[in-house]
Amino acid sequence: MKLDLKNKNDFSRVLIIAVPWEEVKDDFYKEFNKVKSQYQISGFRKGRVPENIIRKNLLPSIEAQFVDNAVNTFYRKGLEQLKLIPINQGQIIKVNFKESSSLEFEIAFEVKPEINLPTYKKKVKIHTNKYIAGEKDLQDSLLDLQTRFAKNRTVNDVIKMGYFIYADFDKVNDNGELVKGSTLKNHFVKIGEGLFSGDIAEKFINKKIGDKINVTIEQDKRPVNYQVKINKIEEQILPRLDDKFAKSVDSKISTIKELNKNLIEKIQDNLNHENKKEFNNKIIDYFIVQTKFDVPTSMIGNYKTHLSEEYKKQYNQKGQEFDENKTEDMLLQTSTKTVKWMLIRDILLKEHNIKLGNNDIESYINEQIKKSPEYAKEMKKYYTDDKNKYKLHEDMTNQKLYEALESYFINTIKESSTEQLRKNKKG
Repeated sequence: MKLDLKNKNDFSRVLIIAVPWEEVKDDFYKEFNKVKSQYQISGFRKGRVPENIIRKNLLPSIEAQFVDNAVNTFYRKGLEQLKLIPINQGQIIKVNFKESSSLEFEIAFEVKPEINLPTYKKKVKIHTNKYIAGEKDLQDSLLDLQTRFAKNRTVNDVIKMGYFIYADFDKVNDNGELVKGSTLKNHFVKIGEGLFSGDIAEKFINKKIGDKINVTIEQDKRPVNYQVKINKIEEQILPRLDDKFAKSVDSKISTIKELNKNLIEKIQDNLNHENKKEFNNKIIDYFIVQTKFDVPTSMIGNYKTHLSEEYKKQYNQKGQEFDENKTEDMLLQTSTKTVKWMLIRDILLKEHNIKLGNNDIESYINEQIKKSPEYAKEMKKYYTDDKNKYKLHEDMTNQKLYEALESYFINTIKESSTEQLRKNKKG
């Protein structure tokens, strides 16, 4: 058997195999005789049909069947001899064979590319942003807590901004008629939030129980007309921000001052975590940009299919249709970037000898259960799902890799207030 390997790029290979007739002759005649022993036509018993008739009627199909088996056999032998591991199914691009002649074929396949990492162990500077929590963050957090501990009081007066309503929603057709069977009974909404803000909110102000309001609401990127009948009005009574409230939030806290300090620390911890995440993501971006190689087409295609299916599930859960054609470029770019990082990540994990076994995962789960025994049942159930356990394994592996890489990169932080962040978003 003669082998010739051609490299089209970093991952595409074409293997040209030529096998002399002497090497395939015995296998070919085994196939021939197998067919001969089973062949039967009128005038001849099974297995007694003359060879010249068999050749005339069946030789092309016998050769084709032999080629199917022989190509797989010699392709596998060729890969073993060259120590190659394909990452996709080989595609035959040319094959030639006739009885008494050599078997020659070409097969295209992909392999993982050889990757040369950049010289990253030189304290590369990474520029990130870190935001510092302020008074507005504290007030928003306090309001959120007040809302959670609030009590609702029935109102027999008119609706004001921030009030809650229970109302029947009926769809209205283009002729101004109510659509039968469309009633959403006693739907609960807050006036001034989400869809019921701005001009729509103004239509409800000063209305009372029993009133009917016609509104147009944007749903699934199209306007829907409704007639809304007010059944009940409620006002939210927020608790006072005092020491009693602080204790009700957390029994370990004695004063509102202590609660404020605790909240601002938690907010800042989250902002610090976001900075760490940005730092790690920029380390990934550094490797993706600085590591030059062609990404295997088959891997991109497989990941793109997976990503598309995930988007479809998410859209279906929202009752929306996912248009893959409109997101083709985004899916391709995301898939290419993700696959490239996955290949680089494999090299880095080997270089830093990072491995996690089942014992590491189980130890982490048990540790979390000990920290929060009240959620033990839920956590055990969650991690019986192999997908969730696999995700945990990946998250823990990534965390260990980031910890190993962080020592080779300098996080150059630019600090800004969260107020500035809000201004930037508005701008």
